[in-house]
Amino acid sequence: MPLLHHDNSIELNDIIKNCWDELTLAARSSTHPYHFPVLATNHQNEVELRTVVLRAVIQNEESLVFYSDFRSPKINQIQENPQVSWLFYSGESRIQIRIKGLAKIHHQDEISHQYWKLLKSRNKRDYATILSPSSTINNNKEVDYIKDGNDEQLFDHFVGVTTEVTEIDWLRIGSDSNKRARFLKEKSGFMGEWLVP
Repeated sequence: MPLLHHDNSIELNDIIKNCWDELTLAARSSTHPYHFPVLATNHQNEVELRTVVLRAVIQNEESLVFYSDFRSPKINQIQENPQVSWLFYSGESRIQIRIKGLAKIHHQDEISHQYWKLLKSRNKRDYATILSPSSTINNNKEVDYIKDGNDEQLFDHFVGVTTEVTEIDWLRIGSDSNKRARFLKEKSGFMGEWLVP
């Protein structure tokens, strides 16, 4: 992790740059503390939380990417309300990043096809269940899978979900004092301000 967690003279520009740099690293490394963030959606005025894998960060589009099964309840929730929140935390640096944005589902389009080609064969098996995710079964041995070799049918289940980031809330928990900053997206980029922690 970067030296921001030791630096008491940090500037807002340093923070926003560090957020994007660390998220980009996290998308490439399964050992990075930000690689498995929590994603929040809204369903019938209730917040739904789950852990996802940060698959990509598109800095020039200020977007985050995760993959899912098209039949998953969270996809229906995003279709109903595309406003989502992400939560990242590193115990090492004691930095929390909360991100808000608008999610867009890519299903059977050029973008989802590009993401699909990046997946390893063993990861494609995640989209091979015959029943939809969250379906009730009698026991954990009853999960039936589509036969190997039917890549096209698995791709039908696959979606790439991009989140256009609109707000970043950064918090560093320090031994002497905490620091917090917020960045709101405007036409000219993200504008930062300090907040009371």
